[in-house]
Amino acid sequence: MTEITPEDIAATKPDCRGGAAILTQAMNVAIGKAKLPAGRAFMLGIMAGMLIATGATFMLLTKGDTTLTWAPSQVLGGVAFSLGLLCVIVAGAELFTGNCLMVCAAADGKISWVDVLKNWVVVYLGNLVGSLIIVAILVGGNFAGMNGGAVGNAMINVAYGKISLSPAVIFFRGIMCNWLVCLAVWMGFAGRTVIDKVFTSMFPVIAFVACGFEHCVANMFFLPMGVAALNTYGYVGDIDPAKLEAITQTVTAGGCAYNIAFATLGNIVGGAIMVGMVYWISYRKKNA
Repeated sequence: MTEITPEDIAATKPDCRGGAAILTQAMNVAIGKAKLPAGRAFMLGIMAGMLIATGATFMLLTKGDTTLTWAPSQVLGGVAFSLGLLCVIVAGAELFTGNCLMVCAAADGKISWVDVLKNWVVVYLGNLVGSLIIVAILVGGNFAGMNGGAVGNAMINVAYGKISLSPAVIFFRGIMCNWLVCLAVWMGFAGRTVIDKVFTSMFPVIAFVACGFEHCVANMFFLPMGVAALNTYGYVGDIDPAKLEAITQTVTAGGCAYNIAFATLGNIVGGAIMVGMVYWISYRKKNA
C-alpha cells in the first residue's frame, strides 16, 4: 500500500496558498531556476520568447480589425495576448520578466545575486532568439497580408507607437507592466490546479496590454515584426506622406533597441522591487 505523505495531501488541497506560503513557493521556484544549466535555461528562454510572441501575434490579428473602436480593441487585444503568459506558466518556460521575482530568494540568502544575474542574462538572450524566430516564420507565412494588409498595418502602427515614446514614458510604463505581470505570476504560485493558475493570471495581463504598458520581451517581437512588415510589405492603403516618412525614420533596428532597453529597466523595477522585494519584506519573518 502506497503511503500518503503530508506533501501529497497539501498538493491536493482545493484552497489557494496564503501570502507567506506564496513567498515560500516563489523562493523554491527561484532555487530551481538558479540550478538550471545554462543550456537548458537558454532553450526554455527561447520557448518563452516564442510563446509570448505567439500571444502577441494573436493580439495583432485582433488589432488588424479596423472596425473595432479603441477601447474594445485594446481589451480584446489583451485577452488575446494573455495566451502567451498562460502557456509559459502552465507548460513551463523561462521568461525574463517573470524571473525578476528570483530576487526574493536572493534577498533571503537561498541563492546568490550572481545566480540571479546569470539566469537573467541567459534567459533574456533566449527570449530574444525565440521572439525573432516567430518574426521570421510570420514573414515567411505572409501573416502581415491578412485582412487585406490590415494586420501588417497594425504591426507597423504598434511598433511606431512604442518607439515614438520618450525614454521616461517607456521606463514608467515598463514599471507598471511588470508590476502586473509579476503579480500574475505571483498569484499563479497561489494556485494548486491549472484552472487556478489560468484564472488568476489572465486579468493582470489583460490590464497591462489594454493600458498600453511596455513589456520588454513582447517588444522583442512587436518591434522587429513592425520593422519586417514595413520593409517587406510596406504600409497598405492611403497614408499621409509626412506620416509615412516619420514611420520610416522611426521604425528601425535602432528604434527597437532604444525602446527595449528602457522597457527592460522599467520591468526590473516593477517586477523585482515592487513585487518580489515588497512581498519578501512583508513575509520574510515567517520563513526565517
